[in-house]
Amino acid sequence: MQKEEIKFGFGYDTHRYKKGLPLILGGVEIPHTHGMLGHSDGDLVLHAICDGALGAVCAGEIGEYFPPTDKSIKGISSVVITKKVLAILKKKGAKITHIDATIVAEVPKMRPHYLAIRKSLESIFKIGLDNISFKAKSHEGLGDIGAGKALACFAAVTVKIKKQGKIKK
Repeated sequence: MQKEEIKFGFGYDTHRYKKGLPLILGGVEIPHTHGMLGHSDGDLVLHAICDGALGAVCAGEIGEYFPPTDKSIKGISSVVITKKVLAILKKKGAKITHIDATIVAEVPKMRPHYLAIRKSLESIFKIGLDNISFKAKSHEGLGDIGAGKALACFAAVTVKIKKQGKIKK
């Protein structure tokens, strides 16, 4: 007898801007003068979602699988990171069923990119567009994010886990 369990995970990531790098968010390159400084391509949307997914199945965080000290993965695509996370979930009998991601940014304005990012997430995670929420909030001029020096992303991720149960007689 199989039982399903629904679990929730929360993810967060932040990166500083660096001039001359591509700005990749949710698998989409966004036109901007700066990109995210990071060991990977800096896609903090995918990073936050992956950490939320790993949290939902109690499997740690992406830094454990892709440590920033590993020079062999410098510049790695966050889509590759995401595929590894999805393989971990599959091994645990889990599948992402819903994503709610919120980016905190002053610049660039995110609203024009909402649909493109949602469609990219739909393609990466293989769940329907109606199960993916992406939105942005301003930091109202506060701190490094408010000064346009950094971005942050929060993500809530719901997963369904198939559990093997004992058949009662």
